[in-house]
Amino acid sequence: MIDQYKHQQLRIGLVSPQQISAWANKTLPTGEIVGEVKNEKTFSYDGNFLSNTPVRGGLFCQRIFGPIKSGICGCGKYRKYREIGDEKEKRTFCEQCGVEFVDSRIRRYQMGYIKLACPIAHVWYLKRLPSYIANLLDTPLKKLENLVYGDYPNFVFAGSIRKKPTLLRLRGYFQYQRQSWASILPHFFRTKSFIKLRNREIPDGAGAIREQLADLDLRVIIESSLVEWKNLKEQGERERGTETEWEIQKRERRKRFLLRRIELAKHFLLTNVKPEWMVLCLLPVLPPELRPIYKISEVQKISSDINKLYQKVIVENQTLLFLLKKSKSAPNDVVTGLATKLQVAVDNLLDKGRSGQPKRDYHNKAYKSFSDVISGKEGRFRETLLGRRVDYSGRSVIVVGPLLSLHQCGLPREIAIELFQTFVIRCLISQRLAPDVTTAKKQIREKEEFIWEILAQVVQGHPVLLNRAPTLHRLGIQAFQPVLVKERAIYLHPLVCKGFNADFDGDQMAVHVPLSLEAQAEAHLLMFSTVNLLGPAIGDPVCVPTQDMLIGLYILTSGNRRGICANRYNLWNRRNCKNERIDDKNYGYTKGKELLFCNSYDAIGAYRQKRILLDSPFWLRWPLDGLFIVSRGVPVEVHYESLGTHHEIYGHFLIVRSVKKEKGCLYIRTTVGHLVLYREIEETTQRVFQLIG
Repeated sequence: MIDQYKHQQLRIGLVSPQQISAWANKTLPTGEIVGEVKNEKTFSYDGNFLSNTPVRGGLFCQRIFGPIKSGICGCGKYRKYREIGDEKEKRTFCEQCGVEFVDSRIRRYQMGYIKLACPIAHVWYLKRLPSYIANLLDTPLKKLENLVYGDYPNFVFAGSIRKKPTLLRLRGYFQYQRQSWASILPHFFRTKSFIKLRNREIPDGAGAIREQLADLDLRVIIESSLVEWKNLKEQGERERGTETEWEIQKRERRKRFLLRRIELAKHFLLTNVKPEWMVLCLLPVLPPELRPIYKISEVQKISSDINKLYQKVIVENQTLLFLLKKSKSAPNDVVTGLATKLQVAVDNLLDKGRSGQPKRDYHNKAYKSFSDVISGKEGRFRETLLGRRVDYSGRSVIVVGPLLSLHQCGLPREIAIELFQTFVIRCLISQRLAPDVTTAKKQIREKEEFIWEILAQVVQGHPVLLNRAPTLHRLGIQAFQPVLVKERAIYLHPLVCKGFNADFDGDQMAVHVPLSLEAQAEAHLLMFSTVNLLGPAIGDPVCVPTQDMLIGLYILTSGNRRGICANRYNLWNRRNCKNERIDDKNYGYTKGKELLFCNSYDAIGAYRQKRILLDSPFWLRWPLDGLFIVSRGVPVEVHYESLGTHHEIYGHFLIVRSVKKEKGCLYIRTTVGHLVLYREIEETTQRVFQLIG
């Protein structure tokens, strides 16, 4: 349907019997109205072989649903013109078979209907929890199910539905047991007369529910429910503290029920839907192309499960119609039993999950109902939305990219050349590197060297979107600046993994390319990882170190924790170098002593040469800070040398002073891990200050 703003939309809801018949009925030139399906057969048999001719009035009838071949009727005749005087008129129906001369695509949307022998309650509105029918009638669902399916020990009759005075002008329910017939009925009238009167005037089953729904006044229901809800609320306030827990729970359940009833009644009023439409009198039949039959041999065919369920409904319906027409005084037990079978057949067609008695095939496998066809990931509505490939998108495994910036991702060149192929072709033609599109595609397929340079120019400044399923919040899809890599995996910065709930154990992510300028601007302003540092739920930080990063920080800073005093007699302190002598003049100590370095570059160079370990303590010369000297406290030890130089030893540093009392030299006791971490923090801080300045 199309609303007043010309937006295409779909709405699912109840429909009246008049609308169902209007969808299906067609009037032939002879005045005959076709649209009702009365035959359960599909295609006729030519001897023992299945033919291609649909049975007239059946589930694939061409008179009801349209021709199988465009412009050809059931007789095999083509569309012809009929002369009327001096003019020619195009015939729309075949005069012999009554098939309309239209396109065969009409069989995808032309519907039929089955006229039910008795009203049937719609299982969606009867058995769902909470039940719509039970809610409106304010009746327990169990009682309604017993009435619909004939599962009650005694016969239950409602009051007479005729307005004129009759013998049984009852209000409420009239019950009697089977064994009491012989003793009670002779005192009033004959048994046959009573059966005739009962079958004529008193509805039962879904028909009784339909009559009660038709008599409802939705506005009265809303007003009465609202008054009762207010009374219950006032009662709870008056009796607060004196009620038992069971009474409180009972009152709250009733209040919730009244609120649901008010909301349901308002919905019926707003949508202009009548409650009695929840009980079916006409059952729509889907178009044939939506429930096809495929012929695989002369005697074998494959049919949709919906056809089998429709056939069961038609058989049960025709049986009940035959009984009601041929035997007007049929026993009520037989009629009720056949009506129950028809109700179960319709339930299996609409929703086998709620029917409780699904119809099965020869392999004891339940047939798929209408609800199964339209629901789920493979259903009619979602089959084209989920699990489908999207243009300008790809997928690959993610691996860690620690050298990337927070806003960058490593995009494989093989994926990038496919995603940005149209942009590359445009660039090749604009730069006169290719005369036409065909030549440009050939150059891309051959992967010439200059293609990668063009691709790098195209990718620069063009964001891509990374998405990891399931996308539970907006951080599940973020924008990144792609960096081309030769590998086939997508490189991802480890700090953005928390937003995606991703880890590097085989997870896959999809990459999408925003095409329009509006989409690219939105990606830059709203979706880049650098602007999504806080969680949208409670504002907690998202880009925090986790897992491998925490282990790496621990390993970097694991050494030099106990200070110089604790390591004086610790042999662990002696494993800071290999079994070799270090002759470099920058190293002041040999094996058995803690090394001394004049700057951080020498210390890191020694680590790369495998002369010291990552967590081996050493002494590093550091620029002396006057404020630091003031707050250094009392030294642990002071060593004096023969030349007058003395060493003031503190917990994690020492100060070397000469005899002239000049400004001394500061040496800190650290490890390579601490030094690397400090340098990274210092470089990052300097870059931030440069950007700010």
